[in-house]
Amino acid sequence: MRAGVEIVVWCAVLLALTVVSISSVSPVELAVAGVASVGGAVAARRMRLAADAGFTGARRAAGAVLSLPRAVVRGLAVLVAAMTQCPNAAVVRRIRLKPGADAGWAGALLAASPDTCVIDVPGNDEVVVHALRPEAGPVEEAVARPGRTQ
Repeated sequence: MRAGVEIVVWCAVLLALTVVSISSVSPVELAVAGVASVGGAVAARRMRLAADAGFTGARRAAGAVLSLPRAVVRGLAVLVAAMTQCPNAAVVRRIRLKPGADAGWAGALLAASPDTCVIDVPGNDEVVVHALRPEAGPVEEAVARPGRTQ
């Protein structure tokens, strides 16, 4: 039952991404996208099982996702300012994650901001980022421990 639900969710996501990418959807394109999404969903499930990966540490995910739009807008402003004023003020820092935050989804959200790039994930509770600003952004504040190492 659980495998079926996972495959249906993967199919829906992959089909939606494909349909959004096509300018005008014909019945043939929709059928091809549907068949491809089933194949992609089965492959995604098998890859997840082979990697023994799961969605863990989801307690902090909602707050981090809610702070993402603000982080993207702020990140774009920091990116523009860094490119025009001080292009060599970037820092590399190690972020210790709060309990309940998983490095997989936290790293993806941190990397979604234009002014932050995740360069390493040394452990399940830690990420290393290259940031264009010395202070923490909104997503980082949502997932990082207050006493994180830098």
